[in-house]
Amino acid sequence: MNREKWLFFWWQNRILILILVGSFLLCLAYSFYFKIEPAVDALAYDKIAQNIANGNGYRENLQTDLIHDSAIARVGPLYEYFLAGIYKIFGHHYGSVWTIQAILHSLAAWLVYLVSILIFADSEQRKKIGLWAAAMVGFYPDLIEISAMLMTETLYLFFICLFLYLFFRFFYQQKNWLLIFLLGAVSGLAVLARPPVLFLLPVVYFLFFRKKLFWQAVVFSVVLFLVFTPWTARNYFTYKEIMPFGAAGNFNFWIGNYHGGSGEQEPTEEHIQFAATHGVKEINGESIRQFKSFLFNHQFEFIKLTFLRINKYFSIIRPMGFWFYQVGWSQFLFIISSALVSVFLFVLSLGGAIKASMAHEEKLCYLLALTIITPLIIFITVVETRYRFQIYPLLAIFAGYFMVLLKKESKRWTNKILWLAIALIFTNGLVDLVLSLARLKERLGLFF
Repeated sequence: MNREKWLFFWWQNRILILILVGSFLLCLAYSFYFKIEPAVDALAYDKIAQNIANGNGYRENLQTDLIHDSAIARVGPLYEYFLAGIYKIFGHHYGSVWTIQAILHSLAAWLVYLVSILIFADSEQRKKIGLWAAAMVGFYPDLIEISAMLMTETLYLFFICLFLYLFFRFFYQQKNWLLIFLLGAVSGLAVLARPPVLFLLPVVYFLFFRKKLFWQAVVFSVVLFLVFTPWTARNYFTYKEIMPFGAAGNFNFWIGNYHGGSGEQEPTEEHIQFAATHGVKEINGESIRQFKSFLFNHQFEFIKLTFLRINKYFSIIRPMGFWFYQVGWSQFLFIISSALVSVFLFVLSLGGAIKASMAHEEKLCYLLALTIITPLIIFITVVETRYRFQIYPLLAIFAGYFMVLLKKESKRWTNKILWLAIALIFTNGLVDLVLSLARLKERLGLFF
């Protein structure tokens, strides 16, 4: 590319380039400033990755037998193999992981921009919508923070954004067999990075059957099956049980649903002791048995917990930032920034979703379907603030859409949909505040 073409490219895409470079540099600066040491889940992923890189297989604790090793109960396996690949190439250095995760975070923001362009291809404002969406993903404090940790979120969000891009590309190019192959492969990898992504796949199959693309559905399914085969076969030969996604999911049904529970990830002593003294197959079976027993004996409590989880999932008073590595005012400032951005994202995205539901546009209907499906499994298992990251790219697109619509209005502050969204989001947050007042006081006591 000669100088004139480069300058033209830069001028045409300068805002997008600044967003992507800025988000990359912020992630990098945050990572190298705090230098967060792995703990809890991150420490487990780190140990498993080192064992893989050293030729010891997918193991967390080499001092116990494989059947009782807790590695299979961790979310994975893709992130652990991702880390192992980095360690194999660069050695056991966290700086390499932070740098690659900063790149993935920026690429996710870029993919959200491209998805917005595809969804709003008929709109003259498509680039503006994409820029707003990319900026929300790129500069979201929670996502910048998580890229500085050895956690699965940055990798699986990249794959989710790539899945969304390929899905909406396929919407336009339904005879492109390479695209179908890539969509199947990326869908499989996204599920192996975070199993709840599996619940997005019915939307893909709905598109296949609605457009009568039966051979495309077959190819997609075969590729998906092939992606799962090595991990499923490994688990079957090891545990004599079919486990295409590992064993992390079943346990959540139990720890999120028990008499006296809160619907959050707060295992009791019973859960901890059972997990420590039993093998994976026994934990899986007991988890489902306990969940069924709870549904049968405590139906109304399950309904109550489900509504509590929905409330907490969309609550603006549940920011990120309560981590071990930060204390004092730096932690307080991060929590405030996380809360403020969540208000911005939730209000604007709800406004955008309302407008989209009124537009009766097919691409927006698919985006709405993906957004609605995304949190459903969380509503019946356990809810944590970072578990809602999966919905952020989708919300960012709706938020960018609504922001552009608002900017076109001369009296935007009188927009009824905006005030409806504000009322709903703040009412939900107020309900959560009242129900969680004791915990809020406990946490605020860290700073005052």
